[in-house]
Amino acid sequence: MHTFAKETPRPRQGPSAPRRGRLSLSVAALLSIAALAAPASANGRFPAAGLIASHPSDPSRLMVRATYGLLSTHDGGEAWRWICEPVVGFGGNEDPMLAFLADGTIVAGVFDGLSASKNGGCDWSFAPGELMNRYVIDLSADREDPSRAVLVVSTGLGAGRFLTQLWETSDNADSWTKAGGDLPEDFLAHTVDAAPSNRDRVYVSGRFGAPDYAGALQRTDDRGATWERLDIPGSDDSRLPYIGAIDPADPDTVYVRLDGDPTDALLVSRDGGESFTTVFESKGDLLGFALSPDGASVMVGGPQDGIWRAPASSLEFEKISDVGARCLTWTDAALFACGDEFVDGFTVGRSTDEGESFEALLHLDGLCGPIECAPESGAASTCADLWGATELTIGSRQCGGTSTASGGDAGAATGSGGSAPPPAPEPGGCGCKIGAPGAASTGAAAPPGGRSVIWLALWAAGALALARRRAHASAR
Repeated sequence: MHTFAKETPRPRQGPSAPRRGRLSLSVAALLSIAALAAPASANGRFPAAGLIASHPSDPSRLMVRATYGLLSTHDGGEAWRWICEPVVGFGGNEDPMLAFLADGTIVAGVFDGLSASKNGGCDWSFAPGELMNRYVIDLSADREDPSRAVLVVSTGLGAGRFLTQLWETSDNADSWTKAGGDLPEDFLAHTVDAAPSNRDRVYVSGRFGAPDYAGALQRTDDRGATWERLDIPGSDDSRLPYIGAIDPADPDTVYVRLDGDPTDALLVSRDGGESFTTVFESKGDLLGFALSPDGASVMVGGPQDGIWRAPASSLEFEKISDVGARCLTWTDAALFACGDEFVDGFTVGRSTDEGESFEALLHLDGLCGPIECAPESGAASTCADLWGATELTIGSRQCGGTSTASGGDAGAATGSGGSAPPPAPEPGGCGCKIGAPGAASTGAAAPPGGRSVIWLALWAAGALALARRRAHASAR
């Protein structure tokens, strides 16, 4: 199951431009002040979450990929810790795919190979041998046996040709072996997934190059020994295909999202990719997709569309929430969503009623500092020195302590000593129910009092985005 990653669209201009122009000027002024008041974040992107991974047997353990590193909780979201990008092995605008394996190993597919941590994110190492310095395009853990996983790696050969291969592990990433033969050299892969009910069935989505630029699935029924090309109607160089999920009981039912501009579409095939039916057309970016663990329900979402749910049997969608989901993850414990802090009221939310309402599980300022590790660990030696800029950017509350950006206890930021209990929820904070269509929760929260000017600038930017969203909605 995948979260669809792409650039967040720019808000569209609608009526009342002069009013929003004045607000935009205010935001620009605040951001200019913020730039002088604190170092820029490592990659300059707006802080946001884009993927949520859940431990297969411990629902209290979650890992979130954000634009400023990885965010980890071991207690169901009561406390969150930060893992910096360099210790994992990525940076810049890179958004790696993440997964937990059965023994708690965390794997991340990055430009330089397959990075894995065996101790909760404190130390990371790259898979040796032929996977070194190979771009891991995507990876997928086996839902029936999470000690197993598959990944697709690619190396450019020049002139629009690629060496693309399927690799697999059956021992929690202790070792990796190449599965079957290479994929066609003129095929640019995007996503990979293995059928839970038939381990030999694997799909890889992507596109073939010039002159036709055709989007397609590559399907194997013998674990990569042979591959069959299955073209996807309506998919070309402007609408690229990404696998959402494969039905847990039926290897022939596969969900594919077409990433276009400005709109996306969800397709389904019930015959193993031989034919496709379009079941949902979005108004904007369709960044979230989730299939219920039993395969009975499908959910899609995006910043302009909110969240929509349908029975898998009929795929007749109805809108159930205004939350502009930037990712969706559905486990046996709950449905999780990445949200916009200033529009949805949370960075990570949790729903126990199949998406009809969400409680805030993580706020933008909710990190307790870097992950707590032994002094000799890679995270301790790398992340502590980088925490200051991130702390200023997100306005960290230090789990009830005073932010070091405001002159508080620096020990809390580095994880030395005990952490104070989490503070009582603020209005719109943890425990509130938000997200039903038309609910008041679509309003932006007030800027957190007494926090850094960065927070004020971010809040103003969020307020501008909300104002534009409402103006756009009223114009329809």
